Amino acid sequence: MPTLRTALAGRTESVDHALTALAPRWTTWLLQTLRQQESMRAAEIVAATPWNSHPYTVQLLTRMQERGLVDRLKFGTYGITAAGRAAEPVHRALAAWHRQNLTAVTADAERAEDVLARLRPAGTATTLTVLDRYGPLTPSEVSRETGLHPSSCRARLTRMAQDGLVLRHAIATGTGPGGLFELAPAAEGLGDVYAALASWTPEAEPLEAATRPPVVIRAQAANNEWAAVAVQRAPSVSSIPGLFSHPSAAQPLVSAAVTAISRPPRTC
Repeated sequence: MPTLRTALAGRTESVDHALTALAPRWTTWLLQTLRQQESMRAAEIVAATPWNSHPYTVQLLTRMQERGLVDRLKFGTYGITAAGRAAEPVHRALAAWHRQNLTAVTADAERAEDVLARLRPAGTATTLTVLDRYGPLTPSEVSRETGLHPSSCRARLTRMAQDGLVLRHAIATGTGPGGLFELAPAAEGLGDVYAALASWTPEAEPLEAATRPPVVIRAQAANNEWAAVAVQRAPSVSSIPGLFSHPSAAQPLVSAAVTAISRPPRTC
């Protein structure tokens, strides 16, 4: 089993590239939906993920196409690419980590989405690497070792503490503001996740995409009650095994220190 240090050694750029391709909200759900079919029309994909609007789904599919995850076929249909299929081990590693460290009982596709949201923000992998090697550290020390701007570094550490990736300790004056930060036990188990991310290589973005206006992925009501119900009742949930299945029993609990800081997925 790879450790966090061995999984990230010299591979943070590959990890960040993979996260950029996979992390936008609902990408996992669309990939898993398309994986079960030879091809699907946009309207069929929208029907399988009813919590998203038709324009948003088309925007996301366009972005996924530019990242090499899906192909647009004839007659307005979409199909998953080899790179999109090859992302399945990544999704399984993400879901397994979530199941081991968080208490929310939900579909594995949603588990993967949640972990991607925690790992995606810029500087996360680099910060974890530094804390793994040198921690506990103050925000100033983390900023110096990572090269992150001090204000960005403090914001990154605060977000990572909220996400259960680092622990913050209040300390006596004289060591600078912000306290001391160290890896949370859950983060120490991210080796498999980062190894899977580093091993998966999305196809390069097509050159002609650089000349087109950027695709704007507008935020959806991903965390409201209606969306939560839609996820549970979506046709794809009952018809697709694995990442769309719900466990029949609650998963083992973790410490209150971890569960208290767990938050719903974000889109950044």
